Amino acid sequence: MTKAHTDQHHLVIGFALVLLGALGFAAKAILIKLAYSASVQVDAITLMALRMLFHCVFSNSCRLGQKKIERLTVRKKTMGVVAVLGLMGYYIASYLDFIGLQYISAGLERVILFLYPTFVVLFSALVHKRKITLRWVWR
Repeated sequence: MTKAHTDQHHLVIGFALVLLGALGFAAKAILIKLAYSASVQVDAITLMALRMLFHCVFSNSCRLGQKKIERLTVRKKTMGVVAVLGLMGYYIASYLDFIGLQYISAGLERVILFLYPTFVVLFSALVHKRKITLRWVWR
């Protein structure tokens, strides 16, 4: 295989994976709503645990094909703080997302989720009394 052919093959695979990821992200709310409407009673924490279990299996299987990457040197204390903050932030955000889906439609949840960056810019402008510039919007 030539280098150009290999690069094109990687591009197609990358595009397919991005498309699959976007579809999966968009379908998450629909699948959660279906789980809530099923006859079996399920709570947000159980659904989150199942989602994380699936993610763990999928992401670890994807790592099998990766080439060895260079590691960053970060202090263990810093890594611990970052890990705790990341887990807490992700857990809380996911939990609130899953709980919210018990009360609103999947479509409204997606609109709110995708408008979140816009809300951050608007509220930051209000709190800090700054004008919203084009440069700030495109960051």
